[in-house]
Amino acid sequence: MFRFGRSASPPPAVRWTQLLPLLEDDDRRAAVEREYPETARESFLRALRRVDATAADQVLVAGRQLEAAAPLANYPTVAIAGMLNSGKTSLVATFLSNSGKNRTLRGEANHEGTHRFVLWLPQKWQEDTEIWSLLLRRIGEALGHAPEMLLESPQEAHRQYNNASGGADALAVPLIATDPGLNALGLGLLDCPDIVSDAAFGRGAPEVRRELLRRAATLCSAFVVVTGAEAIRDATLGELLRMSTELMPGVPRLLAINKVRPRQTPESVWANSQELVNHHRIDAIYAAYDFDVAASAPFIPNPHRDEAPASTIDQLPCFYRVHKDSEDNPPATISSDRLLSALPAQLDRTELFEQVRLSLESRLHDALWTNGVHRLTQAAGCATEEANFIRNELLQAALDFFARREPGGKIAELRLHQSERIVRQLTQAFADAAPWYARFGMRMNSHMRRLAGGASDLVSKFTPSRVAEAAASSVREKIKVGKQGSVLTAERLRDAIVCRIDIHRIPLLKDEVDLVQRGLKAIDRFDDEDFTALDPKSLQEAVQEVWRQMPVSKKMKAGVTPLAIIFAAFGAALMAPIDFGGTGVIFAASIKELLVAAGFSLAAVTWGGGLAIVDVEQQAARQQLSNFLAVLCDTLGVPRAKPQGPPLQVRVGNQTIRLPDPTIRQRTLPDTCLVQWRVRNEFVQELQQHIAQS
Repeated sequence: MFRFGRSASPPPAVRWTQLLPLLEDDDRRAAVEREYPETARESFLRALRRVDATAADQVLVAGRQLEAAAPLANYPTVAIAGMLNSGKTSLVATFLSNSGKNRTLRGEANHEGTHRFVLWLPQKWQEDTEIWSLLLRRIGEALGHAPEMLLESPQEAHRQYNNASGGADALAVPLIATDPGLNALGLGLLDCPDIVSDAAFGRGAPEVRRELLRRAATLCSAFVVVTGAEAIRDATLGELLRMSTELMPGVPRLLAINKVRPRQTPESVWANSQELVNHHRIDAIYAAYDFDVAASAPFIPNPHRDEAPASTIDQLPCFYRVHKDSEDNPPATISSDRLLSALPAQLDRTELFEQVRLSLESRLHDALWTNGVHRLTQAAGCATEEANFIRNELLQAALDFFARREPGGKIAELRLHQSERIVRQLTQAFADAAPWYARFGMRMNSHMRRLAGGASDLVSKFTPSRVAEAAASSVREKIKVGKQGSVLTAERLRDAIVCRIDIHRIPLLKDEVDLVQRGLKAIDRFDDEDFTALDPKSLQEAVQEVWRQMPVSKKMKAGVTPLAIIFAAFGAALMAPIDFGGTGVIFAASIKELLVAAGFSLAAVTWGGGLAIVDVEQQAARQQLSNFLAVLCDTLGVPRAKPQGPPLQVRVGNQTIRLPDPTIRQRTLPDTCLVQWRVRNEFVQELQQHIAQS
């Protein structure tokens, strides 16, 4: 099973000192390209720490353990783990001197159990200061706490072993002991606490013990799992064997079955264990018969130890490797190399280190790829999906105000934000295209000047103020009660958002009050920075068509006032935000809605009936919707849609329309927003040169 010899150990194939600079580089060799909130590069470790701090720590620990393994190649450690009262410490004691045996704590009562990790090391290792320091640092890094020494007094050592006064937290503080009996063996023994002790005893819950055993496993070059014969089919034993397989794949794993009763022959022990051997890839099965049962004597070999047992120590179990054939098992004589006590001499340091190296490289590989690169790639994809989801929900919230829907929810058309720029264009276009009989005698009083802002010289004259005021008041009343258009406020925007999405998914937001404040900023910024305008040529053609198709009766309505009434409708749209508080308010309405509000239903039908006419308005409306969504995303810390990503689309009528790119400049935000990034292919390729991706 193991080759003899102590030839020089080869250096590890993966050099941690060469790999670490790559993982820390945040410039040319960086792992991550950040795209939002600002473009930057990020190192592998920094990005992974942001996504999963534990995974980043695991990479560092795995790398340091691999690097430390090379100088410790000739200082292997074997883990002795196992079930409750299985005889783990008794097995450890078989390798120790009498003084060491006296310091171990053995027994079946809870006050005699091992509730600390105790690492027994050859006494001569302590003479090499550098190696000794490296050993202590390595076990401290594995368990997360600096070790303490096992006291020389047996009574005090027993209290430490039992963790009588340390409590649950002391379980992670390893104990270090040295013994001259291990000098000739040249290896350490890690006496592990069992993993099934009840948390009620205050010495660490089972799940804590499992986690610590996982960490401690990285110290070890081989695993010996000890169990009582009665627990051979216990589910916990299977879990422990599975853990040993997963934690250090490739290192030797041995199963030691203690307290076997004479009704079971060694070959039956071998046969009954084959399912475990095959499933968990166990290298060998050892058995020790219960020496308290007289009938066990034929199955207990005489090891002929040179050293007499100490008077204070009870008889210790004698483990030997069982064979499937009865002729090769006791009561027949077996060779001494079948004894478990002979295992250390059979461990080839070169082979052993190679197994440990491969196992540690496997752990580093998993930490780098499965828990590192793949975790970052997955997290980047999730962040993109989350941003897409939130951005689409914000779009739907904006459509509550920027879309006119038919009964049933289908969007009939997009609405225009009736900004001063848009209103000026509309008044100018309708005035320029108005026929002579609509212009005749047309004058604008001071009220109409305030509404329309004096769009052109053609409307600088006055009309009867009562006509204009009545028309404007009528339109404003329809806007107030929601018959025409839509008024957007920060509170209404908040309600539209919270009914669609849990706002806690937006990292920048604190609560709904914060959402109102940010919504107010978004509205004001959009009102200030949106410079969308209607295409002048197309607008002129569209308005001319409306005037051409308007019936003469409508043209001559109330004498010479149709243009004034249209102006009143546009002016009322411009005044709508003032009616709702002034700042932090925008009013959106389609031109068709304003014409209907002014009483020109046939003109509205004409406006909505021609594709060319509708398109001039819808192009601007799409741009405004894109701009508002962009500003809203900026304010909430949500990335805008990527130019190369999936387009933002809106279903209007029977068509799916793609929104144009926003024309408002993006503003940067702090890291608390939805950070977007990608893993750089260049980094992945360079990492593969250091440690291949399987």
